[in-house]
Amino acid sequence: MKVLQNNIFNYIELTKPKVTLLNLLVGITCFLLAAFPNVDTLKLAVFTAVGYLAAGGCGILNSVYDQDIDKLMPRTSKRAIPSGKVSINNALILGSTMITISIVVAYFFFNALTALMIILGVIFYLLIYTLWLKRASPWNVVIGGFAGCFAALSGWTATVNTLSLMPLLVALLDFLWTPGHLWGLAIKKIREYRHARIPMLPVKVGIIASSQIVFTLNTFTVAFSFLFPLLHLTGIVYIAVAAMAGGVFLFQNKKLLVAPQEVNGFKVFAASTPYLMCIMLGLIVDRALLM
Repeated sequence: MKVLQNNIFNYIELTKPKVTLLNLLVGITCFLLAAFPNVDTLKLAVFTAVGYLAAGGCGILNSVYDQDIDKLMPRTSKRAIPSGKVSINNALILGSTMITISIVVAYFFFNALTALMIILGVIFYLLIYTLWLKRASPWNVVIGGFAGCFAALSGWTATVNTLSLMPLLVALLDFLWTPGHLWGLAIKKIREYRHARIPMLPVKVGIIASSQIVFTLNTFTVAFSFLFPLLHLTGIVYIAVAAMAGGVFLFQNKKLLVAPQEVNGFKVFAASTPYLMCIMLGLIVDRALLM
């Protein structure tokens, strides 16, 4: 029984649950924003499953391709594939199957546009980011960040089968948020990335310059979050949430700017996830109260 539990845990770990669930939250946010006040719980449940299958499948295939560099980094060396807990063939089959199911279900249960959004997300994450840019350019997470945009767009199209300003703004916010989030971690793990020869921005330009870039980008991200009320898409509840969450987030970024150190880079990384979660929940609650 314990062996079975361990095997299940290893396969779940392959889907990178933290990353996948955060990506899924962005998609669910746009699904709900488009659906309020008439939320179809069955469609929401199916979209949640489809979103996890797509993002989790991408996480698995990413782990398959990155097994060589994962072995070189203490942070990733104990993952299921580099540690030998899951075979490459099993991971390939599982990841490919999950992505295929997500696209097929999205097409037949929702619409062709939603399936297309998922396909584009897969292409950006696996082909453009994983296979090409991750090992080739310090701007890898910038271009690769487009993959996250399609979570927001697919959530909206799954409900209304079209696109509009709101999901585009959510997608752009996620796009702006992604580099600062990952570069914060790269500042903390700069030695590991350098050892694995991954050209993350801090490896190429140093901690001081990358800290300045992270501060500037994250400040712009927080400012961008106020476009929603400026364009009359949200109300006072969202403004309050965005102001409080943005203030806390910028406080951590200011500490990194003043003291560009590895530990402060990690604090920015750690603060960025709850910031994005607060923004997404703020959008949901604000829209629900306006209905």
